[in-house]
Formats: sequence, C-alpha cells, structure tokens
Amino acid sequence: MAWCENHAVDYVLGWRATRGCDARSPVRCAKAKREQQRTGNAARVFREFFYRTRSSWSRSRRVVAKASILAKGENPASW
Repeated sequence: MAWCENHAVDYVLGWRATRGCDARSPVRCAKAKREQQRTGNAARVFREFFYRTRSSWSRSRRVVAKASILAKGENPASW
C-alpha cells in the first residue's frame, strides 16, 4: 500500500474482516439480513470509513466494508 501511495498508483485490495473492522459493521450486517429475508435474494450492504491498524499501517486509509448475505445464508468472509 505504501509503495502504491508513494508512486501515485491507485489500488484496491481485499482482505478478511478483522475485529477492528467488524466492530464498525454490525448495523450493516443486520440491514443485509433484513433485506435478504424480505426479498429472498442475496443482499449486500456497503459502508465506507477510515481505519488504521495499531502497528502495521503508517496512516489511516479509506476502507469500504461489505456485509453480504447470500440466498442460502450468511457469508461471514465478507463482513
């Protein structure tokens, strides 16, 4: 990330949710569950916030979190 930022390269990375990020998304998770139950289809809800790790990131970065509930149930890897 730092290399991209230092060289003006835009980037998008995906990673599994961490406890720090999970704590910011419970409302979105509940909203996705309600939408999936209402429609019977997969539901995805997004939230944007700034986040910084305690030690490995040099600064705060923009994060877009996705809560997704598939038609067959929860998709915990996307929280």
